[in-house]
Amino acid sequence: MALQHQIHGKELLRVNVAGQKKNIVVLRGNSSIKLFEAHPLVEGFNAEHGTNLKVVSYNVADVAQTVGETWRSLPAYAVDASIAYEKPGKKLGNEIVFAARNEPRVVLATGKYKGEKDVALVAQGLSSADFKKDRNSIILDIPENRLIVVPNFPDVDDWYMPHAETGVPTGGKVAQNSDARYLYGLNDSSYVGLLARDDDLNDWGQGVDVDCRASGRFGVVAEVPVFDVPKIEALLTK
Repeated sequence: MALQHQIHGKELLRVNVAGQKKNIVVLRGNSSIKLFEAHPLVEGFNAEHGTNLKVVSYNVADVAQTVGETWRSLPAYAVDASIAYEKPGKKLGNEIVFAARNEPRVVLATGKYKGEKDVALVAQGLSSADFKKDRNSIILDIPENRLIVVPNFPDVDDWYMPHAETGVPTGGKVAQNSDARYLYGLNDSSYVGLLARDDDLNDWGQGVDVDCRASGRFGVVAEVPVFDVPKIEALLTK
């Protein structure tokens, strides 16, 4: 079934990120599309409406989840970043593979990071061209020069401080506080997928999901550039 290019939110949402106003909009309702369909949906919306929306970045999503009441209007959703990691203590091989039961294999080549241990590899600014389908596999076709290494990637779900460049929890456990983020990961498995955020009240909006299956259902949150605001506001009033 083809993806629908529709706005499912009722309003244009605004968040303040480092002194800059950012506009975001929900394109589909909660639990509506699969994990790797967010980028094609946004790109399809742009093609239909002549806009330049993009899947929401981690930085904008983080403010939306943790400041004010914006999170109340948001579904669970993927952000514009992939993440891959190996089992704790296991060195990276030529590739990282996430092979959950009854799911497509998701694969990322490690490139020059082969041999690293207890790290996560993150890529930002994705597009649908970065995901290649090969039979029952999804290949993250991301060159090594776009991968960001997050050191000291935790091996258990808990509170950690976020990595400065990617926002991914890193380092040792910390007490819960407004600057910390709660990691939801796979503690006994490798993983390749997208970072996600949700409206879990148990973590005060500070949870970071790095354990989402390809078949998982999500909403879509997109950033709206300033020059596209009038078009989106017009669509919202229809």
